[in-house]
Amino acid sequence: MDRNQIKLLVVDDELEIRSLIVEYLHDIEGYAVFQASDAAAALELLEQQQVDLVLSDINMPGMKGFDLLKEIRNRYPDIKRILITAYNVEDYLELALKYDIGNIFVKTIPFNFEELSTVLTNLLANDIFGLDRYFTAPTDRMKIKINSSRKLEQHAGQLVSFVGEISYAKKLELVITELLTNAIFYGIRRESAEKKDLWVHDFTLPDDQAVDVDVARDDDKFAISISDVGGRLQKKDVLYWLNRQIAHDADGLPLGLFDSHGRGLFITRKYIDRLIINIDKTHRTEMIIMNYYRNTYLGYKPLYINEL
Repeated sequence: MDRNQIKLLVVDDELEIRSLIVEYLHDIEGYAVFQASDAAAALELLEQQQVDLVLSDINMPGMKGFDLLKEIRNRYPDIKRILITAYNVEDYLELALKYDIGNIFVKTIPFNFEELSTVLTNLLANDIFGLDRYFTAPTDRMKIKINSSRKLEQHAGQLVSFVGEISYAKKLELVITELLTNAIFYGIRRESAEKKDLWVHDFTLPDDQAVDVDVARDDDKFAISISDVGGRLQKKDVLYWLNRQIAHDADGLPLGLFDSHGRGLFITRKYIDRLIINIDKTHRTEMIIMNYYRNTYLGYKPLYINEL
């Protein structure tokens, strides 16, 4: 991908933040970058200039970021779209579902330029799967295949041991077990969440249906990829389930309190720094969980759901 041929548009009413992002994307990353202070200016620029991706703030005077990206999708469906905010992404899950937005980047302190670069590269290249794009040179790497549900807790413990000594080992084991269960029973075996009591565990998946697990770590972070070839998951379902866990009814209870499905994703977002969901519908689903060893970046958690 020749970056100087890629054209980006950054839309943010805060001049300092906008300039910071524009300078990085142009001077360091080598993209051709345009900028606008609001939605009206952005739409006017797009009438004159072809752009490959728009990165827009959510809260701006006049038209908000969600409405801007909806208008861009209607007028220019080939343009990639990312929202950016300094606020809690969970407050926007209902809007993300309504407007079909899967990527909301979060402004952290310090600003995570490396992560922004990775998100942009993945989207622009339509190359979203695997851990290689998140590590320049992992210090350690391990890959395993799982073709049975009989030892999921044992596999989870093995993966946790690999990433090193951490204070939240039990929570990480729970997350990994949940994601492995989802990959095997929902992704591959297409079981029903409402009939868990009828699930059969005495089986062995053929090699071409085994769940692929890849774990990598460096000095700053570790990441675990859990990938299945079921391709059953959809972006709208993920957003729906996540929103059900944080939206409340008239009595103040979560709408999804008694849901039989979706809690694993919510728990994962709660315990993990980064949950990245990559979907090639009917072909492949990948869940990537990533944690930093130190509290390097302060701020809310982003939303990353990529669907080809």
